[in-house]
Parts: sequence; structure tokens; C-alpha cells
Amino acid sequence: MQRTPNRHVAFGHGVHYCVGAPLARLEGRIALETLVSRFPRLRLAVPREELRWRKTTVLRGLEALPVRVD
Repeated sequence: MQRTPNRHVAFGHGVHYCVGAPLARLEGRIALETLVSRFPRLRLAVPREELRWRKTTVLRGLEALPVRVD
């Protein structure tokens, strides 16, 4: 799935921009960096093509993210 040239607006835009966006981005970055540093061999447990996306227009996301540590 290609996202370019999509300008991501998950935190809103202009006057509707979320004031907590910088904190949410920082927390996400810290969480992912910590996960990867603690489990450097973390991998998908299924082929990428088998991942299923939620069928909703409100929130885009996976139904599940099966992982394993090799």
C-alpha cells in the first residue's frame, strides 16, 4: 500500500490540530525504540500478505499483529 503523496493528518490540521500530538509522537517513538532494543529479533509470525486490516473508516489498523522472536 502506497501512502505518497498523502499528507498525513492523523492529529488534525490548522486550528483543529491536537495539542497532545507532540507528546503522543514522543511516547510512540519511545515505545517502539524500547521494544526493538529489548527484542532485536522480533519478526512477523505470518507472511505480510496475510495481515488483515480492520474494515472501518474511523480508525485504520490491523485486526492483529502476530509476532515472534527468532
